[in-house]
Amino acid sequence: METRSSQTDVVVVGGGMAGLTAAWYLARAGMDVAVIEKAPYLGGHAATLDFDGFRFNRGGHALYTGGAASRVLEELGVSYDYGIPKQTFVLQGGKPSPFPTDPLGLLRTDVLDAGDKLALVRLFVALSAAKPRALGNTSVQGYLDHNVRRPQLRRLMTALARTFVYSTALDLVSAELFVEKFQRALRNPVHYVDGGWRTLVDGLRAAAERAGARIVSDVQVESVDIGDGHARGVRLRDGSLVRASAVVVATSARDAAKLIDGGEHPAMRRIVDGLTPARTACLDVALSRLPVPDRPVVQDLDGPRFMSAQSVYSRVAPEGAALIITFKQLDPRRPGDPREDERDLEDLLDAAQPGWRGALVKRQYLPRIEAVGALPTARDGGFAGRPGPECRAWITSTWLETGLARRAFWSTPAWPAPNGWRNWCWRTVGSRGESWLPVRLASPMCGF
Repeated sequence: METRSSQTDVVVVGGGMAGLTAAWYLARAGMDVAVIEKAPYLGGHAATLDFDGFRFNRGGHALYTGGAASRVLEELGVSYDYGIPKQTFVLQGGKPSPFPTDPLGLLRTDVLDAGDKLALVRLFVALSAAKPRALGNTSVQGYLDHNVRRPQLRRLMTALARTFVYSTALDLVSAELFVEKFQRALRNPVHYVDGGWRTLVDGLRAAAERAGARIVSDVQVESVDIGDGHARGVRLRDGSLVRASAVVVATSARDAAKLIDGGEHPAMRRIVDGLTPARTACLDVALSRLPVPDRPVVQDLDGPRFMSAQSVYSRVAPEGAALIITFKQLDPRRPGDPREDERDLEDLLDAAQPGWRGALVKRQYLPRIEAVGALPTARDGGFAGRPGPECRAWITSTWLETGLARRAFWSTPAWPAPNGWRNWCWRTVGSRGESWLPVRLASPMCGF
């Protein structure tokens, strides 16, 4: 049987944010780039579903600004409108209480007593001065045990830490992640993106296409074609072969492993088996109205739950309607019962937004959405323990994040840089010769 084939310099497998960004950098360097996405739409976990004007992301998303993501979006010319969440409440004993996020407001809250407030000021000073890298081998739990002694303040900081790292396994997660994210959150606002994350995906697609990348969707890649230890292209489900000098795999870790040697590639298996993902249970509800408009953001102090009416701050729902996201952090070692998790999130809505059931238009429950593909653990030394360049395929995806949440831009290159460069580089070999692109070790892109 005749096998059809085509030729390009680089194939990017996956049309999510990481894949589209990689395509832009490669195309700008003069490579002939083809992006292949298996779904009928682009975005991956950053895709947005439009239901009668309600913009459902795949779980709650928010852009944490001030890091590499902001710099990359600016470099690519991707702009967006946004809102900044305010009016935060905490839920304790089933009772919501106002909890301002600005320093002066924190000193006036009745959630903490005078001793707690003084200890909080001292903690903020310590957190601001901390060196995140020095905490790679310290767990979040160990850091809080050492620095937070007062019980009520401990409850607050534990709840915030679980939300920041998207996991209840604080004894497992490196404090480097928590402190890095906390410091950035103190200095820079969180953005809720108008139109959902499709806005960013559309902007990245337009940037990649302007740079010359070709993008196709609804096409399934069956495998990466390997020969003599090098990627030679990808084979599609219809049997055709797209030949390339290099392949960038921008999918989840497990999907990436399946594409190489049928999932039996030793280096890829070591990487995948060594990852500790953070998964959350997410319940999003579209409502005809917001029952309690002045209570848009609620952090639970009694359990690992968080709620935000993102439509209060961004255009993700029709006028007068509301879109609320809730999520529950889980322990990767004990994932629990998805049905119980859904009931817990319904209970959170009952406490924070009583009357929501009568205004329900549509609900979306994602029982196990991957918020972080590879948690930096204290056991592995934090971010320093992330996978190294063991494969001769490039890997850039959400599961090698260097920080707080989903969709970070990070890559594992195939070769060391020439001339003793300090950082690793992408080695690109195409129709215009060989060139080297610096790898962008990005801070986290976004979170809930």
